[in-house]
Amino acid sequence: MTIPAVSPALPYLDIMDPEFRSDSEEVRAARATHWCSRTPMGFAALRYDKVTELLADRRLRQGSYQILAAQGITEGPLVEWLNSVILSVEGDDHTRLRRLVSRAFTPRAIAELRPRMSEIANELVDRFYGAGRVDFMEAFADRYPARVICELLGVPREQHDAFRGWSNDLGLAFSFTAAANLERIEAALAGLHAATDVLLAERRARPADDLLSALIAAEADGSRLSTEELRLMVTALLFAGQDTTSHQIGNAIAMFLRHPEQWTMLAQQPELAAQAVDEVIRIAPTSPMTSRIATEDLEVDGVTFPADSHLALFLAAANTDPDAFGADADRFDITASRRPLLTFGGGIHYCLGAYLTRIEMAEALPLLARRLGPIELDGDPTWRPAMGIAGPVTLPIRFRREAT
Repeated sequence: MTIPAVSPALPYLDIMDPEFRSDSEEVRAARATHWCSRTPMGFAALRYDKVTELLADRRLRQGSYQILAAQGITEGPLVEWLNSVILSVEGDDHTRLRRLVSRAFTPRAIAELRPRMSEIANELVDRFYGAGRVDFMEAFADRYPARVICELLGVPREQHDAFRGWSNDLGLAFSFTAAANLERIEAALAGLHAATDVLLAERRARPADDLLSALIAAEADGSRLSTEELRLMVTALLFAGQDTTSHQIGNAIAMFLRHPEQWTMLAQQPELAAQAVDEVIRIAPTSPMTSRIATEDLEVDGVTFPADSHLALFLAAANTDPDAFGADADRFDITASRRPLLTFGGGIHYCLGAYLTRIEMAEALPLLARRLGPIELDGDPTWRPAMGIAGPVTLPIRFRREAT
């Protein structure tokens, strides 16, 4: 892809390099040089003030599909799905879909699940508690949010593992390894679609007290979600509610492994849970960047973006920008008062599941800190690609069970 000429001269970041990391010294140096950099796909915004501004700029549209296009994936089931889910829809269609979903996916409905979240977390810990060691991702992080979102939607218990596996595989679509994993990703999407269609038919025939029935019944200004819109919404909620939250919880434990004093503090002061969640999501977000496309030629603080330019908004770099968070911006401190984090986006595309993720993590993390006691690595973790939905694939830990 040809990079348009811009002025002034900008640093360059190769975001398509498999080894590239958004929290690298290379990114910090680029951020110190300029708020904007060039990339193989176009441009990247690196500083808090500019990322905040651009997240709300209506001259930009959502551009996650460009991650696929940059890898040569321009058609097929995955492209059709990504271009149709609420993440990518713009304008009046987006407003309508968001209004309808918000009628069913409410903070109150999520808050009512808090006792159940605690029960699920304790049940999962009970299974490995006696061993003193565990692959945390397999035994807890992958299972906990899957159980929560499946129970919220009304997915039968016997199907939870299947939905969990499909959601994990679909998460690979948001990385620069999508082309290499395309068959696996599209098989997962087909599985999700088929199972969702069965669930929708069952709930239409026999409504229940769950989110799926509420989505079917939701109405705003005389409009309802069509069958295709329901399918897209359910698959997107299942994916986002499982895969991104799973890896965000894994990132949290990886962060606390590097800061054991903070883990001990959380066990002793569970009232710090909400701050701890935000601090993890600020420093180690599972989505380190989001994409936008310029709908017209535009100029932002001395940099010209031609129409159709790709702009990567570096959420992780913005969240640790010293100009916004001070000289200790990279310091992990669950007691600190911070400016609003940008991990969940902004503007019309602010993440629908932000509240659910925060509540799930706020229930789980202090419970884990209390029950497991001090934790340490029990082998080498494995990781997803850093630029995508990032986080551990495996995370072996030992724990002492000393907390009460």
